[in-house]
Amino acid sequence: MPEATLREAVNLSEDWMILVFLFTLVSLAYTRRVHPARIFRLWNSMWNIRTMRQTIREEPNTPRANLLFNSVFYLQAGLVAYAGIKCFRPDERLSGVLPYLSLVGILFGIYLGKRILLRALAVLSAGDYSLSEYEYSVFLTNRMLGLLLFPLALSIAYFPSQQAASIIIVSAAIILLAISYRLIRSLLTAVESGVTPFYILFYICTLEILPSALGIKWLITN
Repeated sequence: MPEATLREAVNLSEDWMILVFLFTLVSLAYTRRVHPARIFRLWNSMWNIRTMRQTIREEPNTPRANLLFNSVFYLQAGLVAYAGIKCFRPDERLSGVLPYLSLVGILFGIYLGKRILLRALAVLSAGDYSLSEYEYSVFLTNRMLGLLLFPLALSIAYFPSQQAASIIIVSAAIILLAISYRLIRSLLTAVESGVTPFYILFYICTLEILPSALGIKWLITN
């Protein structure tokens, strides 16, 4: 009788991932049902400053929708990161929902820290200096990315591993482009508001570029 051998996984999916995708679908269906114009307004706010400022004034009326969109971003971005490690760092032997939840927790902690820091800066500087608008822009970009990453993460999980690697690279490129767009737009908006460019560049270099560079270096060298 021939000895049984384990076959290499044909894709990166794991049983628990279906729950992540179901949560995302339910969240989008709920938002579409209760706030039918929300997704359309979210998209317009990404490209139009005036629409974004109008949306900021309406935010207190839709806290549940914001919570769901933020959760979708953390779950989908964490899934892309998890799949990326599995695909490009097979020596890590990453498997199971706990490592995935750790990645989601790290993402949540990063953006929670950023929100706390921005509000602390506003208090210390005794003024807003467009910080509240910048904070909104950060989470607006995340919410939009959550929607864009959903079909990509679904493809990454269930397409063959060779195709998944290409989709992961495309997903990373989309994330980098979205963050770059957000930084450039926020920089221009802050300059228009009279904020000194030195302070803007100092913030971007120390709290945007440096943490990203350290994270990329850690993924490459560890």
